[in-house]
Amino acid sequence: MLDLSPVSAQNSFRKKRIQSLARMIDDVIRDKGHCRIIDIGGVRGFWLVWRDELDFANMTVDCVNLFPETDPLPDDLPNVTMRLGNACDLADVADNAYDIAFSNSVIEHVGSWSNKRAFAREARRVAPSYAIQTPSFGFPVEPHARTPFLHWLPDPVRYRIHLAMTTGFYPKADTLDQAMASLEDARMLDLRQMRYLFPDAEIEKEKFFGLTKSFTAVRHGRNRV
Repeated sequence: MLDLSPVSAQNSFRKKRIQSLARMIDDVIRDKGHCRIIDIGGVRGFWLVWRDELDFANMTVDCVNLFPETDPLPDDLPNVTMRLGNACDLADVADNAYDIAFSNSVIEHVGSWSNKRAFAREARRVAPSYAIQTPSFGFPVEPHARTPFLHWLPDPVRYRIHLAMTTGFYPKADTLDQAMASLEDARMLDLRQMRYLFPDAEIEKEKFFGLTKSFTAVRHGRNRV
């Protein structure tokens, strides 16, 4: 059976992403002996899942999150830390302070288009290499609500659906405020938007039955002229 769990090491889509990231990390380690990663909007629990896929002996990860206290802190993953920070404003991080900027399914959650532009600007600024993944708007199943075609519907229809039923990770809304919060929690991007936000990246397409399920914007500093 196909494993689509976001926290499972058997999730074939995420496993391929991690294997691609591992190759980028290995390149940095070969060049510098050590790799520093900033996980923009991430949590330690994500890296715990992939501890056997990556060279944690020669890398460190700083997870920057608005809510760092919500993530468990396993004692056996000392090279991965959590700290408070805003993905759209990393003013305390110097240019190219890290080797790799990484983000998995975060940019769709930062709100307005101006926030998305700020997120992309910061990701491109803080490291010479980056891998920024996000679900594709063009895929018919919204990955958060897990409801076919829901994200393609007009907002007045969508909030009524959230009021009427549980949709994926979102419980049935009791109020209009709750319904709107669920509706606005994720705004996904299409290929044109990703190319605009990350003009110096290769946009990799993750396919499922011929349809693009997600995009990853990849810039590998080692390959830049």
